Amino acid sequence: MKTRSFEREIFIQSDPATVIDVIADYSQHPKIYTLIIKVERSKQESDGGKRYCITDTLKWGPFKFKTQYWVDIISVTGDTVYTKVYRSPGTFVTNLTRITPQGSGVLLHESITMRAPDMLFEYAFQKTKATYSEMLERIKGFVETQT
Repeated sequence: MKTRSFEREIFIQSDPATVIDVIADYSQHPKIYTLIIKVERSKQESDGGKRYCITDTLKWGPFKFKTQYWVDIISVTGDTVYTKVYRSPGTFVTNLTRITPQGSGVLLHESITMRAPDMLFEYAFQKTKATYSEMLERIKGFVETQT
């Protein structure tokens, strides 16, 4: 298994509570992230938080297929959201999102750590970095058009 971390941040013209609410409300995520086709709340909660099963549709050449992964929301405060993601086979991603008021908006800062099997790591890590960068842009666009 390999482990590596990266960070991303973006300025969003909004108030902290709105940004935290959007990030922590996974029922909103299909509107933000185009690969998500279904979000289901699990009946089995994680320790102290909510658990979701996310279904994505991916394209590989002419083929489309669905993948599922689990997201545990470990904690939500007025300025942070901490999540853990599990995707088979053996890929784990933790994300600590912090919101800092800045001028007329907020700075959204994500610290992401990924652990995955050696054979999959480089591909999965590069995809994860690209996905999180795209997600920040989509969160910004979604929040700024909602407020």
